[in-house]
Amino acid sequence: MSENAAIILAAGKGTRMGSAPINKVCFDCAGIPVIRRIVRNMRAGGITRFVIVVGHRAESVMRALDGEPDILWAYQAEQKGTGHAAECGIKALESIGFSGSVVITMGDKIIVPSVIRSLLDTMRPASPAGQPLAVLGVQPNPGKTSKGHVVVRDGKVLGIVEAKDIQKAQVEDRAISLCDRSFSAAEVAATPFVNAALYGYDVKALAAALKTLRPDNAQGELYLTDTIEYFARQGSVGFYQVNPAEMLTYSTRPELRAIAHKFLRPASAFSPRTENVEAFIARFGDRPCVVASAPGRVNLMGRHIEHRGGSTNMMATDQRLTLVVAPREDNLVRISNLDPAFPDAEFRIPPCDVAVAHSTSQTAAWLDYLDSPSAKAELQTNRGHWMNYVKSAVYRFQLASDLPLCGMDILAAGNIPVAAGLSSSSAIVVATAEAIVALNELNLSTREFVDLCGEGEWFVGSRGGAGDHAAMKCSRAGRITHLKFKPFEIGESVPFPPNCSVIVVNSGEMAKKSEGARETFNARIRDYETAFNDIRRHFPSLPITYFRDLAFLPEKDLDKAMSVLSGTVKGVATFGVKECRRAEACLDLLKTADLKALGEMMKASHDGDRLGKYEYECSTPRIDALCDRLNAFPGVYGSQLVGAGLGGCVIALVENPAVEPLLASLRGEYTAFACAPSEGSRVDF
Repeated sequence: MSENAAIILAAGKGTRMGSAPINKVCFDCAGIPVIRRIVRNMRAGGITRFVIVVGHRAESVMRALDGEPDILWAYQAEQKGTGHAAECGIKALESIGFSGSVVITMGDKIIVPSVIRSLLDTMRPASPAGQPLAVLGVQPNPGKTSKGHVVVRDGKVLGIVEAKDIQKAQVEDRAISLCDRSFSAAEVAATPFVNAALYGYDVKALAAALKTLRPDNAQGELYLTDTIEYFARQGSVGFYQVNPAEMLTYSTRPELRAIAHKFLRPASAFSPRTENVEAFIARFGDRPCVVASAPGRVNLMGRHIEHRGGSTNMMATDQRLTLVVAPREDNLVRISNLDPAFPDAEFRIPPCDVAVAHSTSQTAAWLDYLDSPSAKAELQTNRGHWMNYVKSAVYRFQLASDLPLCGMDILAAGNIPVAAGLSSSSAIVVATAEAIVALNELNLSTREFVDLCGEGEWFVGSRGGAGDHAAMKCSRAGRITHLKFKPFEIGESVPFPPNCSVIVVNSGEMAKKSEGARETFNARIRDYETAFNDIRRHFPSLPITYFRDLAFLPEKDLDKAMSVLSGTVKGVATFGVKECRRAEACLDLLKTADLKALGEMMKASHDGDRLGKYEYECSTPRIDALCDRLNAFPGVYGSQLVGAGLGGCVIALVENPAVEPLLASLRGEYTAFACAPSEGSRVDF
């Protein structure tokens, strides 16, 4: 078989896709960047080498193809048309002495492998024996179209006329010339075929043809399509009719979303066929779907401070919430749960312009919406329903999107203890958000995703930060990850010490953020804000932008700042300053495996939450007693409340030989288990 290559043109700006920070060809399509899908399909069709012509957002294209073999890169510094882009690609092939057949296509066309195989079979090396010098992919003319029109007479292709040139000829009332023959604009517009933008050439013949191109056309560009007339004059041009279903093309995000849905597997194709997949099929049918999941989370150090700019040290637990989610054609969201304690429900996604029109930012618009009578009435009507956490993600992500989100059918199942401080509610938000992003091709950065999840949960009435959501999104198996906030940043990740374990003990006391505990959580946040505002008012010259900055002032400046505070405000601020410092020290203790010091720090952190300590005071007598019991057990380095408090779980850092004896001692009184650092949230396609 003769050598072959493909040149994929991916330098364009793709303005109809919006102002994304990535090139149009890098948008995900059912979990895989479009450009990677194209390369893999063409490789399966017989292409052995690739040249990717890049320009706009070139770095994003290179990242999307990282690890793909046999890739050459060509840079088109200036947008001069498809002919110029092809010339850049040809120069890259010439630089390695390539000779053979070359297929050229665009980076927004996902072509099935069989089409590529058929095109390669049709192509022949240029010769006087009558074989085609070029092969052109064509599709039936759908009528009004922006595609170039292929002019065929007596079974021979004479050339391609771009849509804008047809329009210009109509306006100027002049004929169009191809191969010394004249055609009216109406005749060209009525041709039976349009250009599929899939070409095959002998590489040396194409190099010669590209040198003849001139920008004397409606767009003032070098058209690759003009090479077809060049080859028609020299011999013949073969053409291959491409079924539109075999070449999926997009120019807008809704078009890409429709394409992506074609790549989803039916629920029955997921392996293993878990109980929730079977339940989804029984409830909603064997539909194309995704499986989105989010873990519980444990914060080793850095509680109650991420919304003040403090850091956290997170790990995901083995427990997960899993959603089987199928897209819908309308705006209806239907939810069902394996656990009968969580009843079925449904709701409609509001329109994109749900926010108040005069808001100064997206966050302000979201707050305006949450303060609106309709939002308050909706929450009051469904107070305490798990549906509110699904709505948290759907409503917030809809506000962030300029296009309507698709509806969804959702079947949920999980084993994260409810109202136990492991953020089972936030897991609903994150897993729903993962499904939304996957099914709507939103292509958000991690920071955008985390911020939207954090703000989304304000729908239930709390005004916390995004620490839990960040932990679920960013955690890595076997590691503790340091997360920074304001701005959000994924910090260093270090291995969890192999000679110890984290034990989670459920106190049995429930703290539901959607009910009474919410007011206490919000009161602590108000205390933080009062403390920071009072300090700024009294000492405007202090170099502090966020509350966390207080923790790293010189002691004399900190003492001066804290002197203006009193009561619960001072207590909360005192805890926050200490916790910010502990959160920064945690990672170093893990690196040096100083587990004794880390355990003592966990004890100190919990002491700041104890009742009667006049600091943060979000513990309970039962939880305080449980921590004391754990700390007294041989082999326990330290323990503390986990989560927002007022109930839930306690975590303990325990040397491995003591794990089983400790669990045995708790059996019958508490639900307890050991957990290992696990992977964060994900979507399976």
